[in-house]
Amino acid sequence: MNRFIAIIILLSITITITLAAAPWITTTLNSLIWRPEILRITEIAIEKNNDKWILKIKALNIGEKDAEIYKVEITGIETIDLSKEEVIGMGKEEEIEIPLNKQYTPGTMYTVKLYLKTGTIYTSLIKTAPAK
Repeated sequence: MNRFIAIIILLSITITITLAAAPWITTTLNSLIWRPEILRITEIAIEKNNDKWILKIKALNIGEKDAEIYKVEITGIETIDLSKEEVIGMGKEEEIEIPLNKQYTPGTMYTVKLYLKTGTIYTSLIKTAPAK
């Protein structure tokens, strides 16, 4: 009788571990195979144009989904919620210009964060153009 109970307990433990591991293995494999948007930021700059500051971004999307930028943050200075998402299609390179509301100091380093709809945040450290 004790042997029978031991076998039942071992089978129960095995089934429980299998049921717990199956979803974990499935999600791990999917995350390794699926590539959402992957932005390669080729150029990024804060430039002054006619007394207005503009954030210029040139990025290539090498992922398998369109990249939708909905918010831009200059850390410690300003956060801009875009009224219309900036979309960079799969396999495409796009140039985006976003007008900034605050004043920036020429020759200063700033951290820029791009927020995407999928929850990804891309961070870049950039330096404004020196004063002319």
